[in-house]
Amino acid sequence: MKKINVFCVLVLALMLIDFVVDLFLNTSDASVELKLENESLGFVLFTFFFALLALGAVVVAVVSFVKFVLNVNRNEVFTEKNIKLIRKYGYCTLLGGVFLMFLSFFFVGHGFWDAVVDGLNALGEGFFALLIAEVFCIGMKLQENHP
Repeated sequence: MKKINVFCVLVLALMLIDFVVDLFLNTSDASVELKLENESLGFVLFTFFFALLALGAVVVAVVSFVKFVLNVNRNEVFTEKNIKLIRKYGYCTLLGGVFLMFLSFFFVGHGFWDAVVDGLNALGEGFFALLIAEVFCIGMKLQENHP
């Protein structure tokens, strides 16, 4: 059980590092400048709201992952609660990747392909989490059939 704890903490740390790198350091320049100086107030407010949604998706993903790790520590592995937590983590990570691509393309000024690359890691992580959720669902069904 100790190995899975170390693995989960490592995944959480890598996820946070990836988010920080994507948000702050993954640009060709040393700084990120939002192109909002000539925009209307409505557009600026929309951008702020969109950025809050992106941050909310990341926070929900991190909280879901931490709850999953805590459940595993209590020997609650193949449960419906864990499957829901992993799915929530996967969907929020997918949303975070889409939001990151959108913000990168429209507000940071990256080209289309650069914006896709910015969110590709998060999309891959989200799809992988959804795959793991399905594996846990199969594991839960096997556990129910073979007590």
